[in-house]
Amino acid sequence: MTTPHDRGETDAAGLVEKLLPVFDTVDLAVAHGGGEEVKQVWTALFEALEREGLERIDPTGGVFDPTVHDAVAHEPGDSCPEPEVSEVMRAGYRWKGRVLRPAMVKVKG
Repeated sequence: MTTPHDRGETDAAGLVEKLLPVFDTVDLAVAHGGGEEVKQVWTALFEALEREGLERIDPTGGVFDPTVHDAVAHEPGDSCPEPEVSEVMRAGYRWKGRVLRPAMVKVKG
């Protein structure tokens, strides 16, 4: 049986998921020379949601984990024991520990 609290958490997760394209757009704006004002707005929005349970998955240089990473490209590695993330093409996000969207990554190895 779901409680009003459970429904509220589901509603909050749904709202955050709808905001992910906004984060993607701001990431692109910053990568293409967006000014300090753009960064300030992004930081303020992200920090407000982070306090409520949002976590960014941005694993460059870490070990590839298919539970939180979506490998969309591959490059040969230098005899790495485990595949590692060489580039993040789109950040992923967790909401209160649950993956909302895996990080889209390029994997080496």
